[in-house]
Amino acid sequence: MIGWLPSEVTLARQEPAGLKGTHSVSLHRPKAITTVGSGAIGRGLASMTVDGSVVRLGTDTVATGEAVAGLGSAEQRKIESWLAALIQTEHLALLLGNGISSAVGHLIGTYPPSMAQHVSAGDETDLIRAHAEGSASQLGREANLEDEIRSSLDLLQGLRVLQETERAEQVRASVDEAMTGLLSGVLAFEKALGTALRNRTDAALDFERLIGRFLMPFASRPTQRDRLHLYTTNYDRLLEAAADRLGLRFLDRFVGSLEPRFSASRIDVDLHFAPPGVRGEPRLLDGVVRFAKLHGSVDWMADGGKIVRSSLPLGADQEHPMFPEEPSRTAVIYPNPAKDVETLAYPYSELFRDFAAAVCRPNNVLVTFGYGFGDSHINRVIADMLTIPSTHLVVISRDSLTTLDSFRRANSYPPGQTTELIGASVGGLAEFVDLMPMTLTSPLFEAQTAYLEKVGGHEQAVAGAATEQGTTQ
Repeated sequence: MIGWLPSEVTLARQEPAGLKGTHSVSLHRPKAITTVGSGAIGRGLASMTVDGSVVRLGTDTVATGEAVAGLGSAEQRKIESWLAALIQTEHLALLLGNGISSAVGHLIGTYPPSMAQHVSAGDETDLIRAHAEGSASQLGREANLEDEIRSSLDLLQGLRVLQETERAEQVRASVDEAMTGLLSGVLAFEKALGTALRNRTDAALDFERLIGRFLMPFASRPTQRDRLHLYTTNYDRLLEAAADRLGLRFLDRFVGSLEPRFSASRIDVDLHFAPPGVRGEPRLLDGVVRFAKLHGSVDWMADGGKIVRSSLPLGADQEHPMFPEEPSRTAVIYPNPAKDVETLAYPYSELFRDFAAAVCRPNNVLVTFGYGFGDSHINRVIADMLTIPSTHLVVISRDSLTTLDSFRRANSYPPGQTTELIGASVGGLAEFVDLMPMTLTSPLFEAQTAYLEKVGGHEQAVAGAATEQGTTQ
């Protein structure tokens, strides 16, 4: 089984909520990641103000404001120790928002599409924007493109009921235009990532190091613990690309090979292997993650009442035959319900039900990274989770979160059940992984990568690291 590296320092500390008792934990303090060429993620963005920065570990507020940027080694080890205990809990879930894609976008020079765009629907534009702003204000944030698409679809249904065919067609065309632009922006981001990976650029090497150091401590679960449950609100396939590079296997709701179909039945399928020379004693395969995209994906399509995962390549152009011609009818990206599917909320209702079942149970830790607390459905599930005393919420964000303030005021938010790492010096991707404990495979992966970069064999390093991970048990 994959474990933790030998200790450089032993810290005695109170366990987080859900992990009772006080004991000592031995940890290895990982070296800060040095990136090739472009520098660490976050460079160029460090000029943001430190207002709203905080490091709070349960009831212990380690630092606030400008003090967050000046954390000493003792405070950093304390954070590492705290995180190590949390991610070894019985149940673990990781929720990734737009912050993870934005961090990688800063590294490769192409960002995911901005949600600050607008739907342009002629005479209906003002009505749509007013409705979107009203719903967004209830969450303590400004309206974005998703809100306007949702409002446009509501208006479209109303116009059809009133048999206002001409106005309905104008609104539908505006939704198609907005969704086409959104999908094209997602694919442009994917294309930049795929190009960097194929060309083995400095940015690609930085990406592989950082995403590996970020995901592997969560995914490397002891066999007696539940699998990591990984959720994202992003439409892009950044995480799927990362899994391919790291040798992780994702288990999701899709069934099939040529045209995977979203399955409404929830079966806890898992992967096992039989050790050589041992019969009848299958063991859990390492590196398996339960994965769900709560807002849909750029390659999901509605087809004859089914949701299928198309063969749209990573970073495809808009002219690709699998790119949806009328996204409002076939694309499955939130908040579009894909109208030819009988149940309006399908498949999102199934995805959110899975999310709630995974996090709303005793001894569960939910870690959010780059999630802005702007989705009322997700927030409702998190609020329900915090009513269970043995659960714990970890909020990691590079930017201050006014929406988190709204969430605190509207719901029970026990300090002993929550951890906050907010600010540029602790919540950026490169900054956060420097606070994470290392798995046993992490130094080996980095050493192999560094060596084979010198001899021009980086691809073998990635494959070798994945093989070593499977044989560490």
